[in-house]
Amino acid sequence: MSLFLRVQRPMRGVITSANEVLISVELAAICGSDIHTLVGQRSTPHPCVLGHEGCGVVVKSSRPDVREGDRVTWGISTSCGSCFPCSLGLTNKCENQIKCGQVLIKRATLFGSYSTHIRCPAGTPIVKLPPALTPQLAAPINCPLATMVNALSKIPPVPRPGQPGASVALVQGAGMLGIYGIALLKEAGFSKVYCIDVNRSRLSRSADFGATPVHPDQAWPNALDPKEEIVSPDSIDVVIEACGNKDVLQQGLKTLRVGGTYILVGLVHKDSKLNISSQTVVTKCLSLVGVHNYTSQHLEEAVKFLSLHHDKYPFSSLMGPVYPLSEFRNAVEGAKSAHFFRVGINPHT
Repeated sequence: MSLFLRVQRPMRGVITSANEVLISVELAAICGSDIHTLVGQRSTPHPCVLGHEGCGVVVKSSRPDVREGDRVTWGISTSCGSCFPCSLGLTNKCENQIKCGQVLIKRATLFGSYSTHIRCPAGTPIVKLPPALTPQLAAPINCPLATMVNALSKIPPVPRPGQPGASVALVQGAGMLGIYGIALLKEAGFSKVYCIDVNRSRLSRSADFGATPVHPDQAWPNALDPKEEIVSPDSIDVVIEACGNKDVLQQGLKTLRVGGTYILVGLVHKDSKLNISSQTVVTKCLSLVGVHNYTSQHLEEAVKFLSLHHDKYPFSSLMGPVYPLSEFRNAVEGAKSAHFFRVGINPHT
C-alpha cells in the first residue's frame, strides 16, 4: 500500500467554509489502527494525512463556541445530524461522515493529526481542555478513552451496596482501551475488575489502575478442572473485549453469569469471525453489544472524567517517547514494538 503523509504548513488562519476550525497540533499519538493501515491490514483512502489522536490550540475558528487560543481535542469523525443513524443518536455512524486520518486530501484537506495543523470540517466535535490536562494526558482522549466511555454507557447501572446487580467485571486486554476501561469501571462503582492479557508487562500495569491482573495461564490452567480457575464460570457481570483477539470469546461467555453483558470493542478487523455457541448466549440470556467509536457526548464525558481523575491514576505514564514528525518512521517502529502504551509525535520539532 502506498500512503502519502503530508507535512504541510498552511497559511495561518485559512478557513474556507462555515463552522471549520483550524488547530495547531500540540501532540499526536499513534493508534494501533494507524499501524494496521501502514502494514496493510486496514484499507484507507490515499493520499491522506494519517492520524486521529491528538490535541492542540485553535488558530482560527468560524464556530461561535470555539475561540482562537482555546486548547481542544476533536472528534474522530464528523456527523451531519440529519441522516437516519444521526436521528437515532448514532452520530458516530453518520451516513455522511468524514473520518479523521482516513479521508482523501482533496475531500478534507489537513483532516489528520500527523501534521503541524489539522483543519476540522463542519460537524466535527470540538471539546475544550482544562489546563490540568497536559498534552501527554490529552492526546489519547479522543480515541481509546472516549470509546470506552461509550462502552460503559451500554452496561447496566451498578447497584447500591448490598443490592444485587452488576458489580464484577472482566476486561480482556491491557492496552489503552483496557486500561482506560478499568479506571472507568472502578469509578463507576464496580467492586472488582479483573484484567487478562498475555503481555505480562502490560498486565502488571493494570493493577495501577484498579484491576486484579490475571494471566491466561493462571485464569484457566486446566479447563477440565474448574476448581483451579481463578476467574470462575458464571461469576462475572460484565465482560469487555478490548484486545482484538476473537479466541477470547469462548472464555468470556463461560465466565458471564445469567443475564450478563458482553461488550465487544477491539474486534474491528478482518480476522474477527466469531465461533461461539448461540445456545450459551440464549440460555444465559446474555446481552452481546458492539461498540464502535463514540458520539460528541462521550468525548465530552471523557474529558470530564480525565479532568476529575488524572491525579488519582498514573494516566500520564501511558505516553511513551515523543518523536518529531521528521522521525515518523522511527515513531512507528516504536509503536509497533508494543513496549509502550502510546508513542507521541510533536509535529513542531
